Amino acid sequence: MTKVDLSHCSYLVVDDDEFQRDLVTAVLERIGGSRIFCASDSDSACKLAQQHKPDFVLLDIYMPQVDGFAMLDQLRRIHPALVVIMVTGSHTPADFGKSLDRRVDGFCIKPVLPDIMLKTLTNARTRRLAQP
Repeated sequence: MTKVDLSHCSYLVVDDDEFQRDLVTAVLERIGGSRIFCASDSDSACKLAQQHKPDFVLLDIYMPQVDGFAMLDQLRRIHPALVVIMVTGSHTPADFGKSLDRRVDGFCIKPVLPDIMLKTLTNARTRRLAQP
């Protein structure tokens, strides 16, 4: 498999919990991410997605007002080619299955470790680059 270069990618981290946003940001920085934008809700996530057109969105599932699945729909209307990784504390098979049904590109359980995040991002990017 060809090594995927993630050094020039940008990331949008969406989580209502500031501590979790900071943790995911720290993991991304540890694996070489530098263009990282953060949002705590749907409105700010959509604005940042329009403004920066990130390569990856790391999206929490359980948030007030608009959950991650509804936000996924909003973000894909803005930027259909977004690579979306669900990053959640949920261990339920139903959430994993729903993520697959919604065609997310990856799924990580919190707390996310750098090697798991790197593998998830690399696999998602590789699959997307292989699509015609």
